Amino acid sequence: MSKRFSMKELKSPDKFFKAMLGFINYLRSNVKAYLTFSIVVVVITLAYVLVNHINDKREQKAMTSLYALDKQMKSMDSVEPGDYIKIIEAKLDELGSTRAGSEARYMVAELYYKKLDWSNSAKYYEQVVNEADGLLKDLSVMGLAYSLENKGLLKEALERFEYLKDHTPDVYKAVALLGIGRCYKKLGEKDKALAAYESVIVSYPDTDYARMASVLKAEI
Repeated sequence: MSKRFSMKELKSPDKFFKAMLGFINYLRSNVKAYLTFSIVVVVITLAYVLVNHINDKREQKAMTSLYALDKQMKSMDSVEPGDYIKIIEAKLDELGSTRAGSEARYMVAELYYKKLDWSNSAKYYEQVVNEADGLLKDLSVMGLAYSLENKGLLKEALERFEYLKDHTPDVYKAVALLGIGRCYKKLGEKDKALAAYESVIVSYPDTDYARMASVLKAEI
């Protein structure tokens, strides 16, 4: 049976309707502010899309350039790291702060490391650490730690090995602990070095890491 409504009830809007009316009245009275806000939102959205589009095109161009650079180096008869370094360094400004640029700087760092040029390898590794993320950053932290250790900057190397141990995937932990042990041994802090090696032996039994830690531990 349908309910009969009085004229008084029909003329009285419910809460939702009242709210809608209130919102519409607010828009009418603040139409200028509303339009301004809408325009700002549209402009910001378009700017964001444009920046992303420009960045995408920039990244694509940089990756194409890096790919061409890689092909050029592979076609060379020379295998001297110094020859490759010159070619890549000449392209770094062009590659800029793109992902391809970071990968190119990592390549240069690795080549300097092969030349035993710890100062330049550390410089390039650190640049990549500061601008990259993920695997590329983790590998650069490791390279930087080794470069600093080889330079004799043991406390600075320890900081990077500690970072590897605490902030990167477990696959790097054994390498980091071995580095920590070496640095502490060189600093004359034998107890800390022994603790680092023992941690490798306990955490990674029956691995090359554990066997290496055992050898290094026996040398203390």
